[in-house]
Amino acid sequence: MKIIPCYKNKIISLPAETVLPELSTATREELAVLIAITASPEFDISELSAKLNITESTLISAVSAWTRKGAVTVLESMETHTEGEKKSVSKENTEEKKTPVTAAAAERASVENMTDTAAQTAVNNNVKKVAALRTTSLPHYSTDETASYLERNPSFTSLLDSCQMILGKVFNTAEATIIIGMVDHLSLSPEYIMLLFAHAKNMGKDSIRYIEKMALSLFDRGILTYAELIEEVSAKEAAAEMENYVRKLFGLGRRALIDSEREMIDRWTNEFKMSREMIAKAYEITVSKTNEASFPYMNAVIENWHKAGYGTVDEVLSAEEAYKRDKESKDASRSSFTTDEFYEAALKRSYENMSNG
Repeated sequence: MKIIPCYKNKIISLPAETVLPELSTATREELAVLIAITASPEFDISELSAKLNITESTLISAVSAWTRKGAVTVLESMETHTEGEKKSVSKENTEEKKTPVTAAAAERASVENMTDTAAQTAVNNNVKKVAALRTTSLPHYSTDETASYLERNPSFTSLLDSCQMILGKVFNTAEATIIIGMVDHLSLSPEYIMLLFAHAKNMGKDSIRYIEKMALSLFDRGILTYAELIEEVSAKEAAAEMENYVRKLFGLGRRALIDSEREMIDRWTNEFKMSREMIAKAYEITVSKTNEASFPYMNAVIENWHKAGYGTVDEVLSAEEAYKRDKESKDASRSSFTTDEFYEAALKRSYENMSNG
C-alpha cells in the first residue's frame, strides 16, 4: 500500500528517527501534543491545552516526554509581557521596595561613582549576599502587598489559575504568596513554575510548601531557566520510570530503595543511557552468577558495558562470541566455553574493588 499526502498550505515535519520507535508506546495525548507543537512551535500553554481538550499538566508532561526522547528542543520565551505590563515593570523598577532583590539593586546603584574595579568588586560581593539570602526562604507578603502586586501584575492571575488547575485545588492567600515569591523574588518564568507544579503532581506531591522547597533547591543549584528545568525533570522522570522497572525485575514489592541503589539506577538511566533490554540482560547475568538479585554485582556488569562502549544487547552478545572465539583459539584443548568465563574476566577487578570499598 502506498499513501500520497495531500499537502495544502502547511506541512508538518516530524523527526522520524526519534518519533517512529515511540509510536507503539506513546499515548494519544502525547501524539496529539507532538503534532500540535510541531505545527505551531510557539504556543500558549492554556490555549493549546484547551484546544486539545487536555489539562495543562498533561500538556507540559507530554512536551517534557518528547524533549527527553530527543524529538523536540524547548527554548524558553523571554518576551512574556505586553506593552502595558512592560511599562508597569519599568515603573516598578524605579520605585522603592522592601525585597532583598530591590535592596541589592539600590546598593549596586550606590557604587556607580566608584572606579570600575571597585564597583565590580562591590557588585560581586553584593550578588553573593543576595544569592545566599534568596535561597534561605521566600519573603513574606502582607495582604496589602499581595493586593498591590496583583494590581500591578494582572497576568499573574492566569499563572495562579493554571497552577491551581494542575494541582486540582484552590490556593489560600499564603499559598498564593508563595507563587508570587517565585516570580517576584526568584525571577522564575511562568513556564518554569507551571512545569515545576506539573512535575510535583506527577510525583504525587501536591503541597505548595514542598514545591517551594523544590524551587529554592533548584535555585541553589543554578537551574533557573525553563530549558534547564525540563532537562532536570526529564532526567528525574526517566530515572523514576527505570526505578519502577527495576523494582519489578527484582521483585522488591514495597521495600524502599536505599540511596545508593537509587543513585545506581539514575546513573544507568541518565549517564550510561542503558535501555530496559540492557538492564534486563544485566539482571539475567547477575542472577545466573550470584543466585540472587544483587545491585552491586549488576552495577559492576553495567559499568563494564559502559566502559567497553556497549549500548545494545546485540553488542554484548557479539562481545561474548568474540571472547569465546579468542579463548578457544588460545586453548584448543578445552572442549567447551561458557559465558560465565567472559563475565568472570570482565567483572573480577571492578567487583573486587567495589566489595573492598
